[in-house]
Amino acid sequence: MQKMLIEDKEYSEYEYTSEEEFEKDLVANAKKIFGSKTIYIDVKKLLKRRFANSSIPDGYLLDYTIEARPKLYLIENELKGHSIRDHIAPQLVQFAFNYKHNLLEIKDIIINNLLENNIDIDSISKNAGYRNADDMITNIISKEKLGIIIPIDEVSDELKELKNLFRFDIELLKFKKFIYEQKYMFFYDKFNEDLEIDKNDLLFEEPDTILVAAEETGFKDEFLGNNCWYAVAIGINMLDKIKYIAVYQKNPVKAVTYYAEVANIDLYGDTGKYIIYFKGEAKPLKNPIPLNPKNPNKAPQGRVYTSINKILSATSKTTIDDLF
Repeated sequence: MQKMLIEDKEYSEYEYTSEEEFEKDLVANAKKIFGSKTIYIDVKKLLKRRFANSSIPDGYLLDYTIEARPKLYLIENELKGHSIRDHIAPQLVQFAFNYKHNLLEIKDIIINNLLENNIDIDSISKNAGYRNADDMITNIISKEKLGIIIPIDEVSDELKELKNLFRFDIELLKFKKFIYEQKYMFFYDKFNEDLEIDKNDLLFEEPDTILVAAEETGFKDEFLGNNCWYAVAIGINMLDKIKYIAVYQKNPVKAVTYYAEVANIDLYGDTGKYIIYFKGEAKPLKNPIPLNPKNPNKAPQGRVYTSINKILSATSKTTIDDLF
């Protein structure tokens, strides 16, 4: 059992007894986990009345963090005790089949649920360039690649391996609860890290570049030597948006120094992460972008996204603070 020590208080991992209990906590914290510009659509019971097949998702996530490109994801909440081969994998197959073969039913259920909860879905649609909510949801389901988010209390190696077996995108999000006496806290992977952006911001640039951090050896051997980089954690909400990769060299350089155009992104073995292949050799920046010495905690780590325009237009005064 995992423990967490906070201010001399030992929090113990809470063992969920049911998927419903797990889902209740997840939904209550949905905005924190998925981002402020997302809507968790909890329609499991409605779907069960419509479809004979019981393999239906626990909900949907409408993500409009990038307002011009809203996306819809299926949500499947799971517990670590569930069999991957006998339970999780078969459900994913059914989800993929139901998603586009029941477009009209799913679209109506989603829109009706949003309207019942007084969510101004038409404003979201119009900001994205669609005529209305019906037009937006129809286009997303019929044209966008299927994406499934699996919140779970423990991400196993076998579950990571499962991502390789499907042609659609799967995001694994760890969500755990810890208890100390009558107090509790949550540990979770955030879905929309570093993507809280507003298109009305004068400095708005739609993210198209992933910024990775590298030690000297890895930078020379892989980024420059093999024209690729791995193992990279990339959210499924960004897979089709990443066109470039830039590298932040750690000590002693402490600066963003090179960039490359992305050729393709593939799953990297059974790690649940990705390998990014470049179209050609990485190119040095005319103006390397240093870490601001007054803000050393801004050094890139984890998922960091920015735009290539911000990188290429950097001046001698630009620092990493200006990128994200």
